[in-house]
Amino acid sequence: MLRRLQFKFTAMIMAVVAVILLAVFACILIWSGNEATDQLHRSLEAALNRTMGADGKPEPLREGGGAPEGSAEWYAPPELGRPPAEPADQPVAVYRLEGASLALAPRSSALLDEAGMEEAQMACDAAPEGFGSIPALGLSFLKRFAGGGTYVAFAVDGVAENQRSLLVIFAGVGAGALLIFLVAAVLFSRWALRPVRTAWDQQRTFIANASHELKTPLAIIKANTEVLLEEPEAPWEERSHWLQSTQSAADGMTSLAEDLLALASLDERVQSEGRRPKGDQAAAPLDVSRLLEGIVLGFESRAVEGGFTLEADIQEGVQERLDEEGLSRIANVLLDNACKYVSPGGQVTVRFIAPKGGEAVLKVANTGRTLTPEEQKRIFERFYRSAEARSVAEGHGLGLSIAKALADQMGARLAVSSADGLTMFSLAFPMR
Repeated sequence: MLRRLQFKFTAMIMAVVAVILLAVFACILIWSGNEATDQLHRSLEAALNRTMGADGKPEPLREGGGAPEGSAEWYAPPELGRPPAEPADQPVAVYRLEGASLALAPRSSALLDEAGMEEAQMACDAAPEGFGSIPALGLSFLKRFAGGGTYVAFAVDGVAENQRSLLVIFAGVGAGALLIFLVAAVLFSRWALRPVRTAWDQQRTFIANASHELKTPLAIIKANTEVLLEEPEAPWEERSHWLQSTQSAADGMTSLAEDLLALASLDERVQSEGRRPKGDQAAAPLDVSRLLEGIVLGFESRAVEGGFTLEADIQEGVQERLDEEGLSRIANVLLDNACKYVSPGGQVTVRFIAPKGGEAVLKVANTGRTLTPEEQKRIFERFYRSAEARSVAEGHGLGLSIAKALADQMGARLAVSSADGLTMFSLAFPMR
């Protein structure tokens, strides 16, 4: 699915780029064609006006098509090496149409050979006054009536050739640009779809892990039910054992479902609201110190039963506008996690400090196995539990994920560090 999405994304980008390039190239072609045509028409008009004179009267023709030799207006024909009247890249020749022949006007160089004279004369004779073209000869002309005569100015029509040259250039430039954009689009699509790919992988992992966690209690419930059905006359003590096992499995499934619903609710709140401003998290200040003291007190019996030491150092009188439910759940998760994995006869320590104008920090540490860098990196992932953690304590691997999501939603930072047999979780949030 992601590959098809990437292909569609790339194809969409390439289609947009291709349309833009075509539009730009078309505008350039139209503009350059119009500009070249206007320049050609201006050259024809200028040449014709010079020949006919400023007052619109034609200048006298001479036999052979030029002004009297030796006069100031005399122009040598091109074969003698003299420059023509027009620039070399835009040659213009002016002729007078006399019956069935064309006579070269003065101040003009010959542009037509004998083979082209007849075809040009026939085309000009049938054409109305104004601009026209002779595609067979590659010429454009301007025909004008003046002083009882007909004058025609010819020029090489290079507009079509220029357009063809531009098309070749644009084809090369367009192909190169499309290739570059294709590479960029592929790289950009991979970068843009990276969060989607990550979310897709996480979703598949999440479904697989949730299915695995549900599989065990469901198998227990099924096995217990089958035993009870096969032995309906069994003593109550045996039946009670199977029923208690079924209830324990059902309780585990209920706990997993509640954790999954909590994560889904947090994800939905983050997507719809984002991180709430700190001042909007509670209407009234919360006595953070008393809340944490109560939570620690609830774990003292567990410390006695587990044979480890529980110490607390909580700063008194700290009040802050915080989400009581969220902070209470985070603290309970961190303490529960510390009590699960503390070494036999070890120690769990809870410290809370809140300097004025600074950052409040809750630290929960326990002695035990040092976490590897890989475990520290993945410890907040959903359903993640190391092999040793699976054998030490029960659980679904969602507690720390929920704590991390709650901390992010509150605008706090939850981090872990582990070294020399001491693992510490720290929750930091700014004070008002």
